[in-house]
Amino acid sequence: MSLPVQMASVAQAKRTAENGVDFSPRHGARCPWCGRRTRIYATRPWDGPVRVRYHYCQTPSCPMASMRVTIKSVQVDR
Repeated sequence: MSLPVQMASVAQAKRTAENGVDFSPRHGARCPWCGRRTRIYATRPWDGPVRVRYHYCQTPSCPMASMRVTIKSVQVDR
Protein backbone atom coordinates (compact mmCIF):
# COMPACT_ATOMS: atom_id res chain seq x y z
CA MET A 1 0.00 0.00 0.00
CA SER A 2 1.46 3.39 -0.97
CA LEU A 3 1.98 6.05 1.68
CA PRO A 4 -0.80 8.43 0.43
CA VAL A 5 -3.29 5.53 0.35
CA GLN A 6 -2.23 4.37 3.81
CA MET A 7 -2.51 7.94 5.18
CA ALA A 8 -6.02 8.24 3.72
CA SER A 9 -6.97 4.90 5.28
CA VAL A 10 -5.66 6.00 8.70
CA ALA A 11 -7.59 9.26 8.36
CA GLN A 12 -10.78 7.31 7.55
CA ALA A 13 -10.23 4.99 10.55
CA LYS A 14 -9.73 8.05 12.78
CA ARG A 15 -13.01 9.57 11.53
CA THR A 16 -14.78 6.27 12.18
CA ALA A 17 -13.35 6.20 15.71
CA GLU A 18 -14.55 9.75 16.38
CA ASN A 19 -18.04 9.13 14.96
CA GLY A 20 -18.52 5.92 16.92
CA VAL A 21 -18.33 2.19 16.44
CA ASP A 22 -20.86 -0.38 17.63
CA PHE A 23 -20.51 -1.79 21.14
CA SER A 24 -21.55 -5.35 21.92
CA PRO A 25 -21.91 -6.44 25.56
CA ARG A 26 -20.46 -9.78 24.49
CA HIS A 27 -17.65 -8.66 22.17
CA GLY A 28 -16.96 -5.07 23.27
CA ALA A 29 -15.87 -2.47 20.71
CA ARG A 30 -13.41 -3.12 17.90
CA CYS A 31 -10.66 -0.83 16.64
CA PRO A 32 -11.60 0.55 13.20
CA TRP A 33 -8.01 0.00 11.97
CA CYS A 34 -6.86 -3.39 13.29
CA GLY A 35 -10.18 -4.93 14.33
CA ARG A 36 -8.98 -5.98 17.79
CA ARG A 37 -11.01 -5.49 20.94
CA THR A 38 -10.32 -2.13 22.63
CA ARG A 39 -9.92 -1.16 26.29
CA ILE A 40 -12.62 1.02 27.91
CA TYR A 41 -11.37 4.10 29.76
CA ALA A 42 -14.68 5.97 30.28
CA THR A 43 -18.35 5.03 30.36
CA ARG A 44 -21.16 7.57 30.30
CA PRO A 45 -24.54 6.99 31.98
CA TRP A 46 -27.47 5.67 29.96
CA ASP A 47 -29.24 8.41 27.99
CA GLY A 48 -32.54 6.76 27.20
CA PRO A 49 -31.73 3.56 25.29
CA VAL A 50 -28.17 4.71 24.40
CA ARG A 51 -24.88 4.41 26.29
CA VAL A 52 -21.60 5.87 25.07
CA ARG A 53 -18.17 4.55 26.01
CA TYR A 54 -14.66 5.71 25.14
CA HIS A 55 -11.81 3.31 24.37
CA TYR A 56 -8.17 3.07 23.35
CA CYS A 57 -6.67 0.40 21.13
CA GLN A 58 -3.96 -1.59 22.94
CA THR A 59 -2.33 -3.25 19.90
CA PRO A 60 1.30 -2.03 19.75
CA SER A 61 1.54 -2.12 15.93
CA CYS A 62 -1.76 -0.27 15.38
CA PRO A 63 -1.58 3.40 14.28
CA MET A 64 -4.68 4.14 16.39
CA ALA A 65 -2.79 2.93 19.48
CA SER A 66 0.42 4.81 18.69
CA MET A 67 -1.52 8.06 18.07
CA ARG A 68 -3.66 7.44 21.21
CA VAL A 69 -6.84 8.00 19.19
CA THR A 70 -9.98 7.92 21.33
CA ILE A 71 -12.49 5.43 19.96
CA LYS A 72 -16.12 6.20 20.76
CA SER A 73 -18.57 3.32 20.99
CA VAL A 74 -22.34 3.38 21.12
CA GLN A 75 -24.50 0.70 22.77
CA VAL A 76 -28.23 0.64 22.09
CA ASP A 77 -30.58 -1.21 24.47
CA ARG A 78 -33.23 -2.88 22.34
